[in-house]
Amino acid sequence: MNQVMQLVDIPLPEPISWWPLSTGWYVVLIAICLALGLLMIRKRRRWVANRYRRVAYRELQTLTLENASAMNQILRQAVSNGKSSIVLNHTGVTWYQLIRSSSKQPILSESQLFQLEQLNYQPAQNVEKHLSQNDFVTLKELCLRWVKEHHFEHES
Repeated sequence: MNQVMQLVDIPLPEPISWWPLSTGWYVVLIAICLALGLLMIRKRRRWVANRYRRVAYRELQTLTLENASAMNQILRQAVSNGKSSIVLNHTGVTWYQLIRSSSKQPILSESQLFQLEQLNYQPAQNVEKHLSQNDFVTLKELCLRWVKEHHFEHES
């Protein structure tokens, strides 16, 4: 007889069970749960802090040429809600510097901000005399972009 045929398989031990876990795995699971919890808390805080941004964006999207004078007021509300320590009596150059400093790249030019400020003092029926449809669309798009991209250190 052949000696290879006489060999018998070695009995293997039972596979090691994953449960119950060792202490190290419990520590890893707790650390992962804590990290996920902290991440969720941080995301929630950021979402709540940016509520003013979502509201301003929605309001700007609904504007038409007839109620274009509200554009500057919406920007001012966004600034006041985004950074409560800012005094909103800024006009002219100081308002321009505030808007410019709140974004990485200047979005609105000084002349465009001047146009926005002048709209505050125009009756609704005179807005079309001072602002063309193309200028309105451009200003609206730039204001929407500013609302999306501006950044203030949130005080919470």
